[in-house]
Amino acid sequence: MIIVCFLTVIAVAGIDLGIKQYVEKYVKKEEERSIWRKRGILRKVHNRGMMMNRLEQHPLFVQLASVFAGGVLLICQAALLKKPGQEKEKLGLALMTAGAISNTYDRLRRGYVVDYMAVKTRHKKITDLTFNLADISIFAGAVLALFGAFTGGKGGK
Repeated sequence: MIIVCFLTVIAVAGIDLGIKQYVEKYVKKEEERSIWRKRGILRKVHNRGMMMNRLEQHPLFVQLASVFAGGVLLICQAALLKKPGQEKEKLGLALMTAGAISNTYDRLRRGYVVDYMAVKTRHKKITDLTFNLADISIFAGAVLALFGAFTGGKGGK
């Protein structure tokens, strides 16, 4: 399970950082491209804060909070990997760690996180939300870890 978690972190963070690099280089600021059978949108958004640009006027706090949260995830991941079972929680934490690494790298290197995906809906507010693979990974990892914790994942796979 250690190898699966390690490869998950490397793969998800690497893919997300690669997509962010592509978007930074090849997608213009106001441009929108249809993807996923025209249900998805590829766009470039620079998120200087957290969760829809909140706290953007406090970049140092945002960077420190990201580093702290990522560190906590790494410590929890290391401690959990030593225990038998709890595969859902381990994989969930690996997904969350991958997302945290990618977004924290962006914050430290660029000063903002590159968000690039949106889902086209009838509701403009939902369509305007832009996110990245790291955000999806963090959310999916949290759901998986909670699911494992609440379904008695001690010995389960």
